[in-house]
Amino acid sequence: MTVLPRSGGHGPLTAAQRLRQGANLVNGTTLLGLAVAVAARTDLAAGPRGLLIAGEYRWRLPFAGAFTLGNVVLCRSTADELLARHELLRHEEKHSSQYAWCLGVPFLPLYFLAAGWSMLRTGNPGTSNVFERHAGLAAGGYPPKASLRHGPARPEVHGVGLRGRRRRRHTP
Repeated sequence: MTVLPRSGGHGPLTAAQRLRQGANLVNGTTLLGLAVAVAARTDLAAGPRGLLIAGEYRWRLPFAGAFTLGNVVLCRSTADELLARHELLRHEEKHSSQYAWCLGVPFLPLYFLAAGWSMLRTGNPGTSNVFERHAGLAAGGYPPKASLRHGPARPEVHGVGLRGRRRRRHTP
């Protein structure tokens, strides 16, 4: 792991950013992010708004180009490349706030449940995932519209669809 200092340009943290930073330190998720960054031998750099950027992450999992643990954003690109992608960085910053709101580690099983639900509904882990929707689907690289998988037709009960409307019978 290489620690790369960043020169200014980030400005002072707002009260909300300091609160998020402190909450994620206390709940242990930033420490977990730092432990993963060290174990994966990433290049660690100070990022904007209290974030830490762990660039050149090479482990196979997760498959994402970037993911967040507490206030640590781990990415497959270099830190400079991620810093140039403002929308993606904002997306990951929102996940950082979600860790704070979920009191840390509980975010992980909640996120995976939401991703599983999204996979069942849309075939991808983000489109119907409440956490990804709140972080911004397009910024995270997910399709913006929920397209339900094609499955069996909607069941009928005695000629009446589940929504209570009578179905027309098509006669040839």
